[in-house]
Amino acid sequence: MKRLNVDENSLAVWAVILIVAVIIWFVLEVIAEWGIFQKAGEKGWKALIPVYDVYVSHKIVGMSHIWFILEVIAWVIESVFLGLTAIPEWIDIAFGIPVAIITVTSAVIHAVKLCDCFGKGFAFKVGVILLPSVFSMIIAFGKAEYRKPKA
Repeated sequence: MKRLNVDENSLAVWAVILIVAVIIWFVLEVIAEWGIFQKAGEKGWKALIPVYDVYVSHKIVGMSHIWFILEVIAWVIESVFLGLTAIPEWIDIAFGIPVAIITVTSAVIHAVKLCDCFGKGFAFKVGVILLPSVFSMIIAFGKAEYRKPKA
């Protein structure tokens, strides 16, 4: 079997490319969120503050505060407990599965409600769920107008 010969220089180049790509993606996400916030009547700078931006985004789409609280609890569990390598596997599974379910469910509900607030249909909702970065930019800088969610 032939072994792939990779030198340290090429690994360093790929690492730099990956880091730059992640930074660009993050900046584009913040720009899209800033635009969505402004369309919804919120101040754009709120997109720059971690956790608070999620709270504001949930408020914009009319999600219950319970979802935000559940997400914060999930983040804490994920950060504190699931980051440890010395925990038993049953704890990892017992906490990991509910955290994943909460996170994915909240994201899907948020995506659907976001599309509803901007008058987007089913196909766009699927797009927001599968490619949120691209479709968030379309919402932020397209012609869609914000409509306050129904209570």
